[in-house]
Amino acid sequence: MSEQKPNFPKKQPNDYLKYSGMAFQMAAIIVLGVLGGIYLDKWISFEFPLFTLVLTLLSVFIAMYYFIKDVIKK
Repeated sequence: MSEQKPNFPKKQPNDYLKYSGMAFQMAAIIVLGVLGGIYLDKWISFEFPLFTLVLTLLSVFIAMYYFIKDVIKK
């Protein structure tokens, strides 16, 4: 007689790993926006950090959009 292993369903990645990955993705988007804004402000030589402000806010909104889209999908 050959022993058969029970057929267990494939394990899904648990929510902790999923949401920690999303946190790193959000952080990366925001950091890239901030660094891009700082670079543009230095390159154009504005006194007021306009690009830093705009790109930081834009990157936060983009990160939140991806987060909400992924949470709704689940």
